[in-house]
Amino acid sequence: MTFSRPAVVGAGLIGGSVALRLRAQGLDVVVVDPDPATLEAAAAAGLRTAEVVPADRDVVVLAAPLHVIVRALAAVAADAPDAVIVDVGSVKGTVRDAVVAQGLEARWVGAHPMAGTELSGFAHADAGLLVGASWGVTRGDGPVADVVRWLVDVFAATVVVLDADAHDRSVALVSHAPHVLANALLEVVETAGDPAAAQLAAGSFRDGTRVAGRDPLRTRNMLADNAAALGPVLDDLVALLQRYRRDLDDPVALAERLARVTTAADVVRRPEPAWQAAADLDAALAAPGVLLVRAGPTGLETSR
Repeated sequence: MTFSRPAVVGAGLIGGSVALRLRAQGLDVVVVDPDPATLEAAAAAGLRTAEVVPADRDVVVLAAPLHVIVRALAAVAADAPDAVIVDVGSVKGTVRDAVVAQGLEARWVGAHPMAGTELSGFAHADAGLLVGASWGVTRGDGPVADVVRWLVDVFAATVVVLDADAHDRSVALVSHAPHVLANALLEVVETAGDPAAAQLAAGSFRDGTRVAGRDPLRTRNMLADNAAALGPVLDDLVALLQRYRRDLDDPVALAERLARVTTAADVVRRPEPAWQAAADLDAALAAPGVLLVRAGPTGLETSR
């Protein structure tokens, strides 16, 4: 296994789930969190806790809010001088810029598990939450291949390797814009003041608003930190909603639009990459563009 002495800084939903999975895999994991109640809960769950990152750690997973990750980089790097630093924030450009400013490029790899729930806090952490999920991992000067192998090994991950800016554009489309739409939909129903709406709401409304109205500070930070990538996506959504509005008066055009979406749905929701054995992961990572990595029957497999 690539890393065996991890520390996790920030034991909320994601950090707590990372720590619980690492412990379940038999790793010597230490949890660090500024909140005494969170540390107490982590200790009660059987995790070893500490006030600062121990010096002997070989990898530190930063799972705090993005602004805390940026502030914590220097201290973590000093506390564990030989550790690789892996942040699991949902925006990578901000962290990359802070890493470069502090001269930590050779020690940092950005990673982002595309899994979670609408809930937050260690109380909702689960050792299985991130298992089998797709993880975005960003290219850079750090030990990307080692982190990719570790994530595949520990979390049974499918890893999507790409540049930090490309990551932020992609998550703007499939994660951050859905958060905006969920909150907007919940808000428009609230504003309508329709007393029957809540009683009639069923699966489509529940699924469409699942992440809305939860932990507003976390959501605000996530959206604001990715404003450069998210803004154009929202502009496109506004324009598309206006087209749907116009098509309400043209049933033929509306039917054609919905048919096009139906045709494309399976391609978007369930892409089928062509996998091949990874003869040389380092060489594959060196090539530009998006690279997918997963565990296959006989070893790592890659796809482009």
